[in-house]
Formats: sequence, C-alpha cells, structure tokens
Amino acid sequence: MINKHIENLLLFDDNELIIPADAVATVRTENTLLHAMMILSTVGYSSIPVIDNQHRLHGVVSLPLVIEGVKNQISYDWDKLSEKKVAEIICYDFSVVHEDADLEDVLHQMINHNFVCVVGDNNQFLGIITRKNILKRVNFLAHEIDRFYDIKAKKEQFSFRA
Repeated sequence: MINKHIENLLLFDDNELIIPADAVATVRTENTLLHAMMILSTVGYSSIPVIDNQHRLHGVVSLPLVIEGVKNQISYDWDKLSEKKVAEIICYDFSVVHEDADLEDVLHQMINHNFVCVVGDNNQFLGIITRKNILKRVNFLAHEIDRFYDIKAKKEQFSFRA
C-alpha cells in the first residue's frame, strides 16, 4: 500500500495523469498493416493501442509485429502490408487498468510496460498513463517533498547503500 502522503504528492499535479483517448495515437482492428506501420513510424512509439469501431480496446501493435506479419517461410512478402489487417497481428500481452484503479496498480503495471491503457465499462478505451508521466511525478516528489513535510529518519544510521 502506498503511503497516503506519498500518493497525494504523486497526484499533486493539476495536469491529468491519463492522456485522453483522443490525444493518443491508435489504430483500428480493420486497418491494414501498412496503415499501422505508417502511424507507428510517424509517432515514434514502440507500440500503440488497437481499438475497434466502438472504441473498445483489443490490444496493442508494434513495428516488430507488423514486420513479423508479412514474413513467410524464407523472406518477407511486402505486398501483405496492404492486404493483412491489424486484427491478424494484435498483441494481447499488454497492460490495462480500469478507470477506477488504484495508483498502486498502475505503478505495478509500469514496471514492465511503457504505458498502461485505461478502460471504462465495456472495455471502452479512455486513454493511457505513460511511464514518462509517472516519472515526472516521482521527480516532483523527490525534489519537493520537504516543501510539504518535515522528514526525520526513524534511525540515525539508516541507509540503503551496502
């Protein structure tokens, strides 16, 4: 459980923690691999969410998945970029939390993922929380905690260093 004072400082920023869905680069399940490749190369992210026409989250797609999607036994069939759909290569191993998730759940997900997808009811894609946004808040906490609290070690010789 996160200390309530630490959590308050992590959530102190007026900016929203969640980047809203309309500001997140996404692809749809029915888009071609070529479309996905163009979006991924334009935004410069390693992976992006995949949604359907009802804005429900299905997974994520990455450039390596797109490349793997056009691979055959001995080479690459680049014509498949325009033929295959994103739905055929979706990665289902991604990080997702419900909109009412605790900060602790989000932080646990951030250990292994660059971003966490946030969904509402019926798996509606609401946006993402990025590792960058979390680290900005941790940086704020590390530099500003003594503006808000008097900190005193419980033991005189306490140290994390070995």
